[in-house]
Amino acid sequence: MLQAHHRTFTGTVRLFDAALLITAAWVSGWLIEGDPALVSTTRAVIQSALLFVCWFVLGERLDLYQSRRTENLYRELQSLGEASVLCIGLVTVLALAIHGELFFHPVAATFFACCGIAFERTVVRGLLRGLRLRGYNFRYAVIVGCGKSAAVLAKTLRSHPQYGVRLLGGLRLPGESDALPQAVRDLGEVGTLRDVLSEFAVDQVLLCPSQDARSGDLLETFHLCDLAGTPCHYAPSFFSLRGVHPSVAWYGKLPAFAFSAADRSPLRRMVKRSIDFVAALIGILLIAPVLLVIAIAIKATDRGPVLFRQTRVGQFGRPFACLKFRSMCMDAEAKLAALRAANEEDGPTFKMKDDPRVTKIGKLLRKYSLDELPQLFNVLRGDMSLVGPRPPLPSEVEEYDWWQRRRLSVRPGITCIWQVFGRNRVPFERWMEMDLQYIDNWSLTMDMKLLARTFGTVVKGTGC
Repeated sequence: MLQAHHRTFTGTVRLFDAALLITAAWVSGWLIEGDPALVSTTRAVIQSALLFVCWFVLGERLDLYQSRRTENLYRELQSLGEASVLCIGLVTVLALAIHGELFFHPVAATFFACCGIAFERTVVRGLLRGLRLRGYNFRYAVIVGCGKSAAVLAKTLRSHPQYGVRLLGGLRLPGESDALPQAVRDLGEVGTLRDVLSEFAVDQVLLCPSQDARSGDLLETFHLCDLAGTPCHYAPSFFSLRGVHPSVAWYGKLPAFAFSAADRSPLRRMVKRSIDFVAALIGILLIAPVLLVIAIAIKATDRGPVLFRQTRVGQFGRPFACLKFRSMCMDAEAKLAALRAANEEDGPTFKMKDDPRVTKIGKLLRKYSLDELPQLFNVLRGDMSLVGPRPPLPSEVEEYDWWQRRRLSVRPGITCIWQVFGRNRVPFERWMEMDLQYIDNWSLTMDMKLLARTFGTVVKGTGC
């Protein structure tokens, strides 16, 4: 069976991936730069060797060739794509530092490598899954614990035979009141795990404790698996909480599970922040004349300060000075208490259709949301994002229900779902739900759609 030759198989795939990477580099040089032979053959060979070595090092460091039989194709291709970009990027820097020239085109080489490796990995996964469906290349697993994750794992493995993982049965932890999942053979309590590992060829232990399990019993399970040399996969029940994104954080040599309410992928965060910075900078440069005209109009009609700085609550509860063009009279904050009874919004926010504090020029600015243009500077500084939940006042946050505080887990934004689809027509609680919907389902595509719809809303003049 293929599992008996796992090292040979993964080694072959690793060599094939490295060969595809090097081939992509040579093809890019031939198609984009002309004949690669124009560059010294010796230098081309050295740079190819650098690609080979770099790929093998990254493969080890990033665990690219661990078993991914239960992982979806998208995650695997994402890891391989990131590794390809990093590998070609590192070799590009090294080659330019050593030789001052490249025999390949970095962008084209990255594109060809990603396409080639993605195609190769899709074919390999298809062949392996076909073999597993026919009863080859499978592994045996034992579930320990009666937590909710045990039922999820058992159902997943039963409904996906192409994963090639067969459950021998399950063991209960002392003190657990829940039962093992249906259709999982009861092998007794965890005290018999030693006998189970001795009697059966167990490839992995799936530890799925319930809330009744004691930490001492979990530690004993880890220790027993370690002595037996059997991999133990820990899947606590709270991994299945809605909106929770687990990862591993390192404190020196001590690993710790990290849980966050939003996707904390460094790459995705970097891309979003980069788009925010570049778009805000370009936007400021393009609308600079508009900003100047508005500033002159405010100064000419009111003679007060052009900008209104208000303390708002940002990501993780950090306060910052939110910028807006001043659209109200100078003593607007002092008059707020007298207008509380006329509030047209439920919850802690204040909204009033015909607010007497709004100036004449302020009404025009608010109608087309022009008063919020200075917040592009907040985006530039990193206090805000182009798209995200609106930054609340500290007084509003104090009145939040606990579940509503999750909207503070991301950078606040200039626009979001509420501004586009609800504005003042939805109750406060529904507004909060819209923000959480954005956090849980965020994607760059969603940001682009919301920005496009926001532009339409501004042009129509449906602002507050």
